Amino acid sequence: MSNFTQDTPSEDGWMAREMPLYGPAAAVVLAPLFQIFNEHADEISKRLFDNLMRLPRSPHFFQMLSADELEQTQRRQLQYLLRLASPTLSAHDHGVMARQIGRIHAAIGLDRSDLARSPGALWASIRNFITPDTHHGALEVLERRFIRDLALQLDVYQNLQTSRETMLLSLTEVAWKAPTYTDLITQVVETLSDCDEIAGCFVGRPDDVGIFRYESIGGAAMGQYLSELEKSADGAIMANSDSPKGNGPTGRAWRSGNIERSLNISTDPHMTPWEEAARRVGFRSSVAIPLHQPDHPTRAILTLYSASPGAFTASDRVAFTSLLQSLLGFAITRLEALEGKTQTMSHGLRQHFAGLLRGNALVMHYQPLMDLHSGQIVKVEALARLLDGDQLIRPDAFLPAFSAEDLFELYRLGLEQALTDRQRWAEAGHDLGISLNLPATALGDGRYYLATRDALHRHACAGEKLTLEVLEYDAFPLGVDPLIVLSHFKALGVVLAEDDLGSGHSSLNRLREIPFDDVKIDRHTARVGHHNPERVLLFIYQLIQLGHTLLKRVTVEGIEDFDMLEAIAVLGADLVQGYVISQPMSAKQLAQWLRQPRNAPDRTRPVTAYGVLAMDILKRERQRLLAHENQRVAPD
Repeated sequence: MSNFTQDTPSEDGWMAREMPLYGPAAAVVLAPLFQIFNEHADEISKRLFDNLMRLPRSPHFFQMLSADELEQTQRRQLQYLLRLASPTLSAHDHGVMARQIGRIHAAIGLDRSDLARSPGALWASIRNFITPDTHHGALEVLERRFIRDLALQLDVYQNLQTSRETMLLSLTEVAWKAPTYTDLITQVVETLSDCDEIAGCFVGRPDDVGIFRYESIGGAAMGQYLSELEKSADGAIMANSDSPKGNGPTGRAWRSGNIERSLNISTDPHMTPWEEAARRVGFRSSVAIPLHQPDHPTRAILTLYSASPGAFTASDRVAFTSLLQSLLGFAITRLEALEGKTQTMSHGLRQHFAGLLRGNALVMHYQPLMDLHSGQIVKVEALARLLDGDQLIRPDAFLPAFSAEDLFELYRLGLEQALTDRQRWAEAGHDLGISLNLPATALGDGRYYLATRDALHRHACAGEKLTLEVLEYDAFPLGVDPLIVLSHFKALGVVLAEDDLGSGHSSLNRLREIPFDDVKIDRHTARVGHHNPERVLLFIYQLIQLGHTLLKRVTVEGIEDFDMLEAIAVLGADLVQGYVISQPMSAKQLAQWLRQPRNAPDRTRPVTAYGVLAMDILKRERQRLLAHENQRVAPD
C-alpha cells in the first residue's frame, strides 16, 4: 500500500500508476487537486509546518530562524508543494527545482533521515482536504512525483558527499606535499572555495597584538566581505579577548581549540560586529575550525561560510569538518617542523609582496666576503630586497609571504640580476664570485637547475664563480634524494655551501655525505654577547676544524668588529663576512667600494684581546693534540 492510495483501478478502468507524471494527460488529472491546494493553502501550510516540526532534527533548524526567516521558509514550503502539484510542471523543470531544493536542504543541515520522512509529513498535511476515492489518480501522480523528487534530492546529497570525499583526497595530497605554509593555506582555500556548499572561506592567525589576520581567502564573496569589514570600526577580530570582538566563532575557536559555529549570523548575538557585512555578501552561517594536532595548541583557524543558516551541522558535515581539522592540523605541524613557525601576515600584504616581486621591484644588494689568507675580496653574497616606494623591504619581512612559485621567481630574477652585475664588475677588473641562497624547495623542483644552467650560459659565467647556499636547518622535500639533485648542480661546476653551520639542526652525516664545498658558521655562533668569550671562540675553532677535516672551506659570517675578525683569522677561518668588512650595498656602491685598499689581520701577531685569547686557545689545543699523539705511540 502506498502512502496515499491503494493500488486499485479507477472508475475508467485504467491503473493510475500508469498515468504519465507530466504532460496533457497528467494535467487533466491534477487540475482539480491543484485547485483544492490553492483554496486551502494557508491551512495546508500550517499543517505542513507542524508536521515537519515533529521530525527529529527539524525543530533544531526552525528554532534558529528569525520571525521573518521563519515566515519566508513556510511560504517557500507551500510554494514548493504547489509547484510539485502543478498541472503544467514538466519533467525538466521538476528536475531543476528538486536538485535546487536538495542543495538547500543539504546546506541547512537537513539529515537524509528527515528528508526520507518528509513524504509522511506531506500526506498528513493534505489528507483532511482530499477525498482519496475522488482524486485517486491525481494522488497517485503526486505521490510518484514526490518519490521522484525525493530520489533527485537524495542524488544531490550523494553527489555532495562524493564531492567532499574527492575534496578530502585533494587536501590530503596538499597536506603531504605543500612546500610552504603559504602554499598550504593558498591551496586549501582554493580547493574549498570550489565547493558549492561553501560560499567563502579563510585561513588566518592572530598577529603579535592579538588581532586576527585573514592570511588566505577563498571565494569572491570573501573578498567583498573583507572590504566591508575594513569600512567598519568593529570589523577586527580580537582572538585573545572575551569582548564582543573576540566572541564570534573564530575567536572562540582560537581560545578553546574546539570547532565553533554560528548557526544563523542574523540571530547570533555574538556576531553583531560582523552581521551587517555578512548580510551584504550573503553569508548566513559559519564554522570555525581550529587547526592543531590532538593535545597541542591551535596553530591557525580555518573558517567556512555558507549562504544558508544552519550549515555544517548535519552529521556528514560534522564528520567532514573534523577530518579537515585533523588533516590540516597535521599539515601545519609538518611544515612548522621544516621551516619553523612563520610570521602572521594578512592576505593583502601577501598579495602586495608577490606583486612587487613580479613588478620589477626586486633589487639585489651585495655583501663582500674577504679571504683571510690574502686580504682580497673574492666573493659577494647576493641579498634580495623589494623596493616599495622609497622603502627597501628585507627578506625577513617578505619571505614568509612567498609561495613555492614566488620563491622560484625570486631565485630566477635574483640570479639574472646578480650575474648581470657580476659581468659589469668583471669588465671593470673585479672578477668576483657570486653567492646566492638555494631554498630547500629547489631540490624538488627541476626548474631551479634549468634556470641556473641557462643563466650561467647566457652570461658566459664559469660555474665555479657561483656559490649556492643551502641552509643547515632546511629539511629536504619528501621523496627527494639531495645527493642526486645537488650532484646535478655540481656538474655545472657551481660551488655548494651549507649555510648557518652551528645552528644545531643538521647531522654530521648530512655534512659528510652531501657534496658541499664550503660551510658557513652561523652568525649567532660567532657572537659573544653575555657568553664566556673563551667558550665561544673554542666552539668556533672546533667548527672550523670540523670543516677542514671534511675538506671544506670555512666562512664565518656576522662578524661586526675587528677583535672578532682577528680572532677568527687566528683560529684558521678561510673567509669572513659581516659589517666589519662592509654592510650590504647596491651594485653601484659596491663598484666604488672595491676601489678602496684593505688588508686582512695578521694571523701570527694578534693585537686585540680576542685575538690573543684565540692564539692561546690555538696553542693549548695543539699541545693537547700533541700530548694525545705521544700517549698513543708511547711503548707499554
